Amino acid sequence: MITMSMNSTRARLRGLPRTPGLWAIVVVLAGVMALADTFWLTSLQGAVGAIERSQDPFNQWLRGSTLMLPLFAVAVLWALSRAHRRFGPALRRPRTIAAAALLVAAAGTVVGVGEVVASSAYDYHLQSNLINTSAALHSHVAPTATPAEAAAESHSHGSGSCTGTCESRRATLAAHLTGVAYTTPLIAGSNLLLVGWVIALRGGRLEPKRQRRHDVEPLTAQA
Repeated sequence: MITMSMNSTRARLRGLPRTPGLWAIVVVLAGVMALADTFWLTSLQGAVGAIERSQDPFNQWLRGSTLMLPLFAVAVLWALSRAHRRFGPALRRPRTIAAAALLVAAAGTVVGVGEVVASSAYDYHLQSNLINTSAALHSHVAPTATPAEAAAESHSHGSGSCTGTCESRRATLAAHLTGVAYTTPLIAGSNLLLVGWVIALRGGRLEPKRQRRHDVEPLTAQA
């Protein structure tokens, strides 16, 4: 399995140029998207997330950005490899650079939205447990009842309608879904803006400077 994974990774990177400057570009693109997307995630957690995960947002933002950096780097590498396989070893024309930038931003958006969805799911899990625990403490059920039994008892009234803890969990889930829906276009827009900004700072270039002077051979040329 490890050998197959390594072969698959090498196959995906065949279209990339063999230049040291490529890794600097990957780190910069991955870094700016990780910082921006984790910022939106931290903001969402402060609004609708679990209270125990909303403490010290600045350090949480830096820690989350650092942890997500490798995943964003993989996304950038994948996007660049697809762009090089499709448009050739050198991305020079404005159309090919724009297409590659869109691929990079789209790949980063997938990672960023996935991060938000996973975090929201965990927040919902924590909040659901808190709702069930609160119901067990305040409901008129047997003291030995578990939180799940207390939750079932608390919303069993009302002819089977969703009330009590059921209603609370449903409202919490709706808040997370709304948060994800609002955050997704913000992530996509900020990623596209930042990728374009990085390329503009590089003078409209996406490949390393050494590749600008002469075409480099792809990894498939290795012996």
